[in-house]
Amino acid sequence: GPAAIYWNPANVARGNYTVQATFAQSKASAHPEAYGLLIAGNNLEATNQSYLYFVVRQDGKYLINHRANDSTVHKIVDWTAHSAVKAMDAAGKAANALAVVVGPDALSFRVNGTEVKAIPRSVIDAGGLNSGTAGIAGIRVNHNLDVHIDGFAVTPAK
Repeated sequence: GPAAIYWNPANVARGNYTVQATFAQSKASAHPEAYGLLIAGNNLEATNQSYLYFVVRQDGKYLINHRANDSTVHKIVDWTAHSAVKAMDAAGKAANALAVVVGPDALSFRVNGTEVKAIPRSVIDAGGLNSGTAGIAGIRVNHNLDVHIDGFAVTPAK
C-alpha cells in the first residue's frame, strides 16, 4: 500500500516518556523501504504537519529526521548502518523493536534494546527545528511494505 503515518490523538506525550513498538517485516520489498516510530506530532492532518521520526529498513540501516511541513524535512541522522538493526534474512523477513526514550537531557534512539544514537534534548527543543518533544506519538510506514506491528506503547517516565 501507500506510505502513511498512523496515530491516535489520545497518544499525546509530554515531558519524559518512551514510545516503543516491534515491527516484523514479513517479505522483502523491491528496494529498501522504511518503517518506525514518530513522536512530537502536531497538525498531523494538515499540510503543516510536523513530527520527528525514527525508522529502519531491510538493509540494516536507520534514519532520524524531522518533518516540518509538506515540503521541508530536516535531516538529523542520514541512513546509517548499525549492527543492532536486523537486516532481512534470506526469506525477506526481519523483526526490529524500536524505542525512543525522551529523557531530561537527551533522546535515546534504540533498536532491539541497543542505543544507536543519543541526541541532546536541547538540539531538538531549541535546535532550529521548531519541533520540541511534546505531541502525538505514532507509526510511520513507507509504501510497498508488509509489516506487522505489535506492542505499540507510549509510557510516561516514572
